[in-house]
Amino acid sequence: MKLIIAGLGPGSPDLVTRKALNEASSSDVIIVPRSHGDSQGLAEKILLENLPASRLQHFTIPMTYDGNLRDRVILEQLEASRPQWERAHKVFFPVIGDSMLYSSGAYLLDVWRKILPDLEAEFVPGVSAHSLAASCAQKFLAMRGEIFSVIPGTADHEKIRTALDACDSAAIYKPTALKNLPDLVKDFAHIIRVDFAGIPERERIIEGEEALCNINEYLSVILLWKNS
Repeated sequence: MKLIIAGLGPGSPDLVTRKALNEASSSDVIIVPRSHGDSQGLAEKILLENLPASRLQHFTIPMTYDGNLRDRVILEQLEASRPQWERAHKVFFPVIGDSMLYSSGAYLLDVWRKILPDLEAEFVPGVSAHSLAASCAQKFLAMRGEIFSVIPGTADHEKIRTALDACDSAAIYKPTALKNLPDLVKDFAHIIRVDFAGIPERERIIEGEEALCNINEYLSVILLWKNS
C-alpha cells in the first residue's frame, strides 16, 4: 500500500495542482483531516469541489502539543478503519499548504508505519502560505544573498528572536500566538500582514504598524523585511 500526502495549497481552490487532484481521483481511499469531529477543514472543502462527498472519509488529527495523545487518537482511528484501507493500493491524505512544511501528514505516516512498517509514501508539493501571501502583496521575499526565514509563532520565544536577528526577511505563521510581536519585529523596516490570502471575498493586506494590531485570524501570515 502507498500513502499519498498531498499539499493542496494555502486555501484557494485555484492553487491546487493537477497532480494532487489526479492522485486523489485515482486513490482507493481518501482520508480528510479534521481538527475535531464536525469541523470541516479547508482541505475537505477544496476536495468537495472536485470529488463527491461519498468518497471522503473523515479523520481527526487533534490540534495538541501532547504527542502521545495525538498518536493514540490516530492509532485508534487507523485500527477502526482497517476494513476500509487494508486492501487498498493507494490512500490519499491532503494537507493545507505544502506537504513537507508543518504537515500533519508526518504524524499520520509515523503512526501508520507502526502498523505497517513497509508502508510506502509519496509526497505531492503544494503552494506554501508565505509564497501566496508575498504574491498577494506583490513583494519579493528574498533576493541574491539574503536570508529568508519561516517562523512559527508557536515556537520558543528565544528561538524566534534568534531567527529574526539572523535573517534579512521572514514569514511568521500563526502570529496570533505571539503576545510581544511589536518588540520582536522592531528591527524590520517593512511589515505586511496578509489575512485569508487567495480567498477574494476575505483577503486583506495590511501594512506598517497596523499589521501588528488586532491579529485574530488563524489564516494570517506576517511578512517582514529589514531593508524597505
